[in-house]
Amino acid sequence: MEYRNSTNTAVEARYSDPRLSRYQGNPLIEALPPSLDDIALTEALMQYPDFHSDQRNWAMHQRMQLVAGLSSFMVPLVRHVELARTLDVLMREGYVGREPRTIQHTQMFQKIYENQKAGISFSTGRASTTPQLSTSLIGPSGVGKTTTIERVLAMTPTVLHHPVLGIWQIPYLHIETPHDGVSVKGLAHSILRKVDSLIPDANYYELYGMRGKPSVETLMNHVARVMHIHCVGLLVCDEIQNLENAPKNKQSLMTLLVSASNELRVPIMFIGTNKARRVLGMDFRQARRSVGKGSVYWDRLMQGSPEEPGEWDDFLGVLWKFQWTQKPIDLNPHLSDTMYHYSQGVIDIAIKLFAACQWRAMLDGSETITAQLIDAVAKKELSMVMPMIEALRNNNLKALEAYDDIAPLDFEDMLRNAESQYTGKRLRAASTRPGNEYFAPSVATVLTHLGVEAEHASQIASDVEASGMASNTLDGAALALKHLQSPAKLKSKTTKLQPAPILASGDLRNAIRLAKSQNTSVYEQLAQMGAVCDLGKVLPV
Repeated sequence: MEYRNSTNTAVEARYSDPRLSRYQGNPLIEALPPSLDDIALTEALMQYPDFHSDQRNWAMHQRMQLVAGLSSFMVPLVRHVELARTLDVLMREGYVGREPRTIQHTQMFQKIYENQKAGISFSTGRASTTPQLSTSLIGPSGVGKTTTIERVLAMTPTVLHHPVLGIWQIPYLHIETPHDGVSVKGLAHSILRKVDSLIPDANYYELYGMRGKPSVETLMNHVARVMHIHCVGLLVCDEIQNLENAPKNKQSLMTLLVSASNELRVPIMFIGTNKARRVLGMDFRQARRSVGKGSVYWDRLMQGSPEEPGEWDDFLGVLWKFQWTQKPIDLNPHLSDTMYHYSQGVIDIAIKLFAACQWRAMLDGSETITAQLIDAVAKKELSMVMPMIEALRNNNLKALEAYDDIAPLDFEDMLRNAESQYTGKRLRAASTRPGNEYFAPSVATVLTHLGVEAEHASQIASDVEASGMASNTLDGAALALKHLQSPAKLKSKTTKLQPAPILASGDLRNAIRLAKSQNTSVYEQLAQMGAVCDLGKVLPV
């Protein structure tokens, strides 16, 4: 049975034997989905776009949309499976000793009540005997931390309803620290609003956060009660490095989170960029707490060798198969090195670069990916993140800190930019035909957008119009692009070829024409023109 509110779907709990004796008899654990083995985890995390080789024959605008499907691409690596395993253990271990309708469960409500009466929230000064269940995941932007966390957590229902116990269980709460930092009250409000979005008909934010002006201690006790009522299994604090931007009370907020985990026995996972190391290490207790289950650091993917491929080679080898260009090319070491040079193993950048290269190849008519194309696309489309890539390339730690908060490239924006170039060139095709004053300029505009010099573009456009082979701008652009790839003269349907241009007497291209007419070699003609020297006179004997 499902229970829906405006933003979430809850499911009715179904219980299964967890086999481990310390988990048995605990409905909060027995209601969780069974743990998966590595193969099943890999299949669950895998996210490939729908791809068939015959799609390469589809219309360009359709293929461009297919390329956009790479935005959710994911190759499960060892790091992803290990993280999924860690989250699974945290959630289950955190529920040990927290069974509903037990003495321990009731004692927690009593403790929260007594804290509220005393005007305190959590016992921050007392050492806790709670097992160290929290951990942290740190790494540069774009390596897939949040994406992987979301996909792993999505394997577990966001809300489980236990009709017999009358409980709405929340296995995990995923909250994000605002960019400008957050106060203790702000954190409390975020948790209450998140719970309201998950539990049908819940109204905790208005009940506890909006009525009157509760003190910080009172508000946090309300939050503790709500989290205990709904048996929160794991608290995920994302973008934790944003605490650096909080105007004050950075340390008190970290202390509060640690103490809440101690008191409520709710594991916490901190996620952040390299700056989060400073936040998590503001004092020894926070640093120790954050590594209770081992602090995980995700670096960019590293290249391997032909004998022992690395994570980068595994990742790119799969990604490269999804080419919708009409002339797909096999991956080779040079292409792999070029992709790595401009992405430095950052997954998000590599995927977007690969997609942008396919869009450019479709637009310019080449329909294939080359190292030169990767170079050109990276310098234009990735200009915003190039300083960060350069810092990674040089392992410049100080520069990396400065670029730590660069906004990520938006995949949809990149697609819209590419489509606007494609669409803008073709919307006029039906009305603009040879003979129309706008025909040649429109074709020339297509070429200049692709980097052809304006004068050369105008000449090609004029030749296309004179050939009589184009019926509209769309045809004209296609002919012009074909001419750029194979610069043969355009043949007219109705007229003879244009006479060869008259070259200046000193133009070395005359050697080719004279060699053909006089049945001599080009070298001989160049020698007569004084364009080659006598090597015997130049080189010593």
